[in-house]
Amino acid sequence: MDLRESAILKNTVGMLFPFIAMFGFYLTSYGANFPGGGFQAGVVFGTVVIVVEMVFSRRIFENSFYMKIEFLGIIFLFTALIVGFFLTDFFFSGLYGVTTRSPMFSNVFYWLLNLAIYSEVSGSLILIYRSLIEWKGDEPYRD
Repeated sequence: MDLRESAILKNTVGMLFPFIAMFGFYLTSYGANFPGGGFQAGVVFGTVVIVVEMVFSRRIFENSFYMKIEFLGIIFLFTALIVGFFLTDFFFSGLYGVTTRSPMFSNVFYWLLNLAIYSEVSGSLILIYRSLIEWKGDEPYRD
């Protein structure tokens, strides 16, 4: 039996997709308090997109969309590197000098870093998957 023919698999993946995607966003937001939040969330979201594309045999977005998301993650990481250096004389040191007035916002910088890493990892994982397979009726990866 092929993956495309299984109604049980299609229904299960279709119902679980929003919850798994939300869990990826949760890992991103909660990851500022514990190590690995952005990377774990990127892997979770990238994997669920890959599973949906395998089961339903269609792309959710084009490759150019994931390239833009990945590029924005890289740009934000370099911006955070430069901003942290100019504010505190250390790379990736955070915005603690700016945000220590309120403990609620003390880890905003690390949350934003997790978001950048999340976008980089999920975009990379999806693009690597797409470059390793060949879609029926499509040319190989050439965006």
